Amino acid sequence: MINQIIQWLEASQTYIQSLGWLGVFAFAGVFVVVQMCMIPGSPLAIAAGYFFGFTHGFVGLMIGTTLGATVNFLISRYLARELVMRKFGKNEKFRLIDEAIGRKGWKIIALLRFVPIPFGLANYSFGLTSVKFLPYFIATFFTVIPANAFFVWTGASSKESLDVLLGKGRPRHYLEYVFLGVGIIAAFLALRYVAKIAQEAINEGRNKKV
Repeated sequence: MINQIIQWLEASQTYIQSLGWLGVFAFAGVFVVVQMCMIPGSPLAIAAGYFFGFTHGFVGLMIGTTLGATVNFLISRYLARELVMRKFGKNEKFRLIDEAIGRKGWKIIALLRFVPIPFGLANYSFGLTSVKFLPYFIATFFTVIPANAFFVWTGASSKESLDVLLGKGRPRHYLEYVFLGVGIIAAFLALRYVAKIAQEAINEGRNKKV
């Protein structure tokens, strides 16, 4: 699906660019739909720079990213969260851990944003927790800036065709390996932090009973 979207954008490149900021906003809307479908968005993020240049592409991508993150979170929070609580809410350990993650969730979100997992899937997952919306939104907005800037810059700075730009015959930029390394470290730290929060929540619950 993502390849079909990019092919359509490439075929419509002149028309889309002639729309100016309206085209940028339309691109942001497409990116929201991509996230809702849990499709990896990095190829489309690179395409933003290729089609619109760095400034316009970055603004469009940030709008699409934050809007998509908001929509995914709210869908999951208001359509699926209740089902999760019905199934697990009576489990004391689950309840304690869920409450603890709700209090400190923005730190977990900030770490997990660097982990190379589908952005849309992560957004839906966060909506199932008790993390408050505002901390989620702020943590998401600031932590996606580096990756978004890199993808848009990659697209904007290339003179090659879009096929080559998206990986067909293109050598990997060293920053891609840097992001991968950061993602692995962030995943390890996030897992350790979640485990620590869970254990502290369980111990706290036990102490209250004593």
